[in-house]
Amino acid sequence: MESREPVETVCHNDLAPWNTIFRAGLPVAFIDWDTAAPGPRAWDLGFIAWRWVPFWRDAKCRAHGLPIGVAEKARRFRLLLDAYDLEPEIGVVHAGIERMRQLQEHMWKLVADGSGWEVELARRGVLDEAALEIEWVEEHALTLVGS
Repeated sequence: MESREPVETVCHNDLAPWNTIFRAGLPVAFIDWDTAAPGPRAWDLGFIAWRWVPFWRDAKCRAHGLPIGVAEKARRFRLLLDAYDLEPEIGVVHAGIERMRQLQEHMWKLVADGSGWEVELARRGVLDEAALEIEWVEEHALTLVGS
């Protein structure tokens, strides 16, 4: 990945559960640093919130046995930012939206290029679900920050 301004840290750019090593149920390390690049911390924090809070629609959370409701997601978002000694701010949510849009564009380009894994994800509706997640976060962004 290319660096993003303002450069405040080295962003992992894909800090998700599938890139996390767990021991006894606790995260101990992040792997898969091939997309790391300099950038603003909000870029990674927005993506982390997306994957770990998670910023998913209730139907998807329910299907995965996760808590539902915007207020619960806002509470979990505050916990994430508290761990970094930050106040909830709309900039982190907007950075997450931008990061997810960028990821969507990249994935659809790979589909158009015929990349097998991404074609399969598109066939299974994973990319369509991500578009619905973006819409959900856009709709609830202020509540996620202010609840």
